[in-house]
Amino acid sequence: MSSRVERLLLVPLVVLPVLWLAGYFFPPINHDVAAILDVSTRWVGGEKLYVDVIDENLPLTFVVHALPVLTARILPGDVSFWFTAWMVAGIFASFWACRRLVRLVPSTDHALTQALLPPVLLFLFTVLPNEHFGQREHIVFVACAPYMIASMARAEGIAPGRWAAIAIGLVAGVALAMKPHYLAIPACVELYLLVRRGWRATLADPIPWAIGLVAVAHLVSMYTVFREYGEFVMPLAVEAYAPIGDAGWRGVLTSNVMGPTLIALVIFGLIAVVFTKTVAARVLVVFGVGAAVSAIAQAKGWPYHVLPALSVAIMLATLTVSQTVDRYLPISRSAHHLPVAVVSATLMVLLYFQAALYTPPFYKQRQFADSIGGRLQHIIEQNAPHRTVLALSPGIYPLWPMINYIGGRMSMRFLTLWVLQGIYATCDDFPALYNPPDTMGDSERFVFDAVSEDFAREQPDLLIVDRIPGIPRCQGREFDYLEYFLQNRVFADAFENYEHLMDFDRYRIYRRKKVKKHAGQVTPNGPSPSLASPPESSRRPAP
Repeated sequence: MSSRVERLLLVPLVVLPVLWLAGYFFPPINHDVAAILDVSTRWVGGEKLYVDVIDENLPLTFVVHALPVLTARILPGDVSFWFTAWMVAGIFASFWACRRLVRLVPSTDHALTQALLPPVLLFLFTVLPNEHFGQREHIVFVACAPYMIASMARAEGIAPGRWAAIAIGLVAGVALAMKPHYLAIPACVELYLLVRRGWRATLADPIPWAIGLVAVAHLVSMYTVFREYGEFVMPLAVEAYAPIGDAGWRGVLTSNVMGPTLIALVIFGLIAVVFTKTVAARVLVVFGVGAAVSAIAQAKGWPYHVLPALSVAIMLATLTVSQTVDRYLPISRSAHHLPVAVVSATLMVLLYFQAALYTPPFYKQRQFADSIGGRLQHIIEQNAPHRTVLALSPGIYPLWPMINYIGGRMSMRFLTLWVLQGIYATCDDFPALYNPPDTMGDSERFVFDAVSEDFAREQPDLLIVDRIPGIPRCQGREFDYLEYFLQNRVFADAFENYEHLMDFDRYRIYRRKKVKKHAGQVTPNGPSPSLASPPESSRRPAP
């Protein structure tokens, strides 16, 4: 009877995450993920990365996201479906690896600890991300969880097999190299292990070498395979992307998510280290410190940046509860099954319940048709026969994932106008609302000309102008992207072939005028041939 009750209690620990994962297959996927997938799709489709399509993210990000793009080319299903499918496969692979690795950690060799840590990890993989499912911080935690558990074992003198260690290091290295800030995590963990184990054990350990190898290879690729990134896009990002949303380290520390997470890390860390007296707790603490440093270093204060640190805080709380019960209320191995199942099921259902209260599950999926993205998708499907748009906007959402779902195309090499947003981040330095073209810096002039040339050449079905520019008011006026680009003669000539269609939410939408027939010929009322086909050299970033 007790074994049946035990199995019944453990059913929710498997069923709930499976049901939760199934929900992520319904639209919409995360907008940042959708934008990265769009860039990878254009790259795989033949456009040159950082030339024909320009984004500030590092090359490895697009290499990783090319996997679902390539899968969609050979198997049924679109790119969004295969991205989610690969994420789900990665989650279960990481969960399987972590479940095996937990058994190697001497300090977790207790009934409740071994039973509780894996389902908590599965909760953190599947439920905690919610609307941030698939963000790079989510990928990092899923890919690095085996590295985190293996580091607990390494700190206690137990190393996984050599090939297993190399695999753990390479997988973690690929995820960690997607942003330089992530490298704070292995820096903290390996520094702690160096102090604890000494330099001989550290030098003989393949895990840090594997992580370092991936990071160095990625760095070299930025100046060889992806030379345009290192020589052009990275300096552009330092100049124009860094100021966007820059909350500063004080603002990040006191943000709604980072502040409570840091407090929880400190409290749970102290309780875990003092009362459980386990080395595993110390490893979790240093991993959490590295994750917090990574989030703070990004200086944006965006909630998903805190996801790995928040996950570690929950792991620390779980370890403290389970270790305390195991240490101070010992249960014999022969009699532990039912009590452990009761405690595990109770705590896990509580976590799921709290998560559902904090963020209603799949509210974006349930409301997608009536959301701004769903309604904008309907407008484009009705008025853009070729599914081509050019959006003068600083925002990713709701243009993505809408563009992904309609098989559309952004008719310029940039996804958004983040460069202008960074250049005009402050008003004090500018005597006028817009810099005159003859006084623009190199970066601004490149965007000013490139967007205009792309607009004239591609002649998109719709021009969408965001009325919220994401730029501070200056001289008592709002920055107007359309007014700004109309200073460019190439853009202005091409715009003559567009008419106002409608105002929708925060957007002004213009439609390309219908073709006219003259003397038996069908001639698009569009820009001159010289503007429609600028030379190849004008499409490439200056060195």
